[in-house]
Amino acid sequence: MPSMFGQKAQDLRRKALFFAGIFAFVIGCSSHLTHERSSKSDIPFYKRKVPSLEKAIIIDPKGPSLDPKYYEVMGRAESDVSHVSALVSHCKDAIDMLRYEAENVGGDAVIDVSCTSGTFNASANGTVITFKNREEALKVLKDIKAVLK
Repeated sequence: MPSMFGQKAQDLRRKALFFAGIFAFVIGCSSHLTHERSSKSDIPFYKRKVPSLEKAIIIDPKGPSLDPKYYEVMGRAESDVSHVSALVSHCKDAIDMLRYEAENVGGDAVIDVSCTSGTFNASANGTVITFKNREEALKVLKDIKAVLK
């Protein structure tokens, strides 16, 4: 008799794992479908540049900052993200949207980045800048050990 109970217990475990997998899949799909992201900036058209192939850099405010003599301020950008899943880093998504906005207007980097996160959403904002000399600015950022994202 013990083997019959052992077989039933094993079958129940398999069914439970199967339904747990289906549940996780459905939750993952629904959170992806309800994912909303938006970004905007106040950068005037005369300051915008043609987007380059270079990825915009996020200069973390927790590290050393770049001296203003190496860049020009283009303007401010902000982003909002929301989705059902509480397992996803909402601030990471919001900051990625800031990067996207900076790249669209031809910015080289985003400074003074801040993010406010809720259970299912986040808002981020920062200042979009363009380097006066990209190679020189990147060397200085490396030398001062700036925290780049």
